[in-house]
Amino acid sequence: MSLRRIALLLSTALAAPAFAETCEDRGDDYARRIELCDQSFEMAADADAASLALAMKGEAQRMLGDYAGAAETLQHALRITPANAWVWVELGNVRYDEGDIAGALAHYSAALAVEDYADAWANRAEAWWDFRMDDNCISDAGEALRLDPQYAYANEIMGRCLTELDRLDEAIGYFDTAISLASGYQNAYRNKMAALAMLGRYEEVVAVADLALAPGTVPNPNPAIEEDILSRRLLALAKYATPADLAKESEALLQKYPDSLAAINIKARALLADKKAAEADQLTATMRQGQDGQSMQAAYYDTLAQIDLALGRLEDAFANFEAALDLDPSLSKTYARKLSGLGFLPLSNSPEGVLTALRRCLDVKKAACTLTAD
Repeated sequence: MSLRRIALLLSTALAAPAFAETCEDRGDDYARRIELCDQSFEMAADADAASLALAMKGEAQRMLGDYAGAAETLQHALRITPANAWVWVELGNVRYDEGDIAGALAHYSAALAVEDYADAWANRAEAWWDFRMDDNCISDAGEALRLDPQYAYANEIMGRCLTELDRLDEAIGYFDTAISLASGYQNAYRNKMAALAMLGRYEEVVAVADLALAPGTVPNPNPAIEEDILSRRLLALAKYATPADLAKESEALLQKYPDSLAAINIKARALLADKKAAEADQLTATMRQGQDGQSMQAAYYDTLAQIDLALGRLEDAFANFEAALDLDPSLSKTYARKLSGLGFLPLSNSPEGVLTALRRCLDVKKAACTLTAD
């Protein structure tokens, strides 16, 4: 069973038992599972039983973060049963968790060399997704769904692959299927929100977030994904809510997650609107430094650029506008329109043309060269 399928089962079922009673129990007492699997290995009646005990032990070691130990255990299992596709997949999961996506891809491919296996197809699709090889991702997700159309994870990864190709309505259909198959599938809600936001359907983004965050929808939520859902909700709300509602929502999010970049961004914009650039600058210090595990969005760089302009830091402002355009080239049309209104019509709406006009605007108008993504 794959890493992602295990994670899905744990996120959609009742809490796992605290203590494993046999080697094959997937409780969260991983040290106890390792003990039991060592016992099962010693008592194994045949090669398949011995390999299963080692594979289950390796999985528990991986869950504990002991990747070297897990790899050694799983390689032992493969020496006993080299045609065991599940063990190849689990070894691929070890590499994936280590951040070695190429190694994971190789091991999922090795699994497929010995068996036409849905987990291997789905996990390899995710590896392709990490490499942004979207056509390969769609192909492998399709193979997983050929074998198991009711595989929620394969539907969700297909949705992500299609999102990368801007096939957003199709993607939403796959996310909906994943949610219908596993109503507590937290990541499917999050990625459906991303597709809806790309379509500009912001009120639907908020509705999906509210469903995902409702008590009982996700029995065992991942705090990092929950924070991301809350952040995406706030960014969508910013497109249509009143300033008072936004202030309330951003403050509530900051109370729960003090390092939420989305909440910091919204609050900083409110401070800028209130002519409090110095306070906004202080608030966004963590955003400039970067947060572990949190990715910057174009809107965040745009906010930093607005603060820089207000404080006369023109070079910093230019760099942040450039970073915003790098992440979201579609902003070039918005910036071009603003620049035209200031008397600096870009030669083209391309990011390069906009940046050239922006440079001229900053040279002439200095801090009065105000642009905004709003």
